[in-house]
Amino acid sequence: MPGTNGTHPVTGGIGGWRPYLGLVPLLLVSNIVNILSAWEDRNWPRWLPVLTEFSSAATLLCLCWLPAMALAYAPLGRPWARVALVHVPTVLLFSILHTVGMALVRNTVTAVLDLDYRFNLSVPVLIYEGRKDLVTYLVICGVFLLFGHGRAGTVAAGTAAPLPPPSPVPLTPAPGQHPALFDIRDGARLWRVPVADIMAARSAGNYVEFLLADGKRPLMRATLTQVAEELSAQGLLRTHRSWLINRAHVRGMMPEGSGDYALSLSDGTIVPLSRRFADALDALRAS
Repeated sequence: MPGTNGTHPVTGGIGGWRPYLGLVPLLLVSNIVNILSAWEDRNWPRWLPVLTEFSSAATLLCLCWLPAMALAYAPLGRPWARVALVHVPTVLLFSILHTVGMALVRNTVTAVLDLDYRFNLSVPVLIYEGRKDLVTYLVICGVFLLFGHGRAGTVAAGTAAPLPPPSPVPLTPAPGQHPALFDIRDGARLWRVPVADIMAARSAGNYVEFLLADGKRPLMRATLTQVAEELSAQGLLRTHRSWLINRAHVRGMMPEGSGDYALSLSDGTIVPLSRRFADALDALRAS
């Protein structure tokens, strides 16, 4: 669970379905080339390269969400220390899971079909596969970036719909008026923040995490529904069962397929907009 210091990273989802569809033909072409090369260059049974290549590809497709999630937590353009802090352990986990997954698939298939082959896990095997998986991880990240996922502060060319910044809550109060404030109880600490500085709020287990314009991430023990009831009158919109956003901080909309969108906030954070929240989409388009 994230701590009460508000340092929990912000996620933007796993990139929608389009990057995954783009990876399928890429893996298929790579597999076919490798299989044909193995048949020509090595004295292997015909079934062996088919098993090794497609077991690897199937495991990779099941793990593509890991680099996608890492890009959402640490988009390119953020401080490189944070990018490395997120992606280095992610690529290690990605490689270990890929190698273990391949071993399970291959050994299960050969055991069921009574084939003379076994994939044995060892430290040298993990290192050997890890070198290849690093390149694969970078390629997968590149595919997601091509589809506009993981670019901090930017939107995908040709797919984004820039939005003018509306002002449902005045950022500068009129003379004699005070800015609308909202109290966030983060443990024993009380944060009294202007509503205009709340870029978004997201569900985090039994807590709600607030994304503030100054970069702070306080947590309050509450449900997102309770927070939405208080802040909806101030112009914040429920865009997802786990997200509430301030439309004054929305800078772009990117279609994700099937009626869903990804919203780009003023700090580059990517937030999901589900088709189930059509009122929010209408409100953003009308702004």
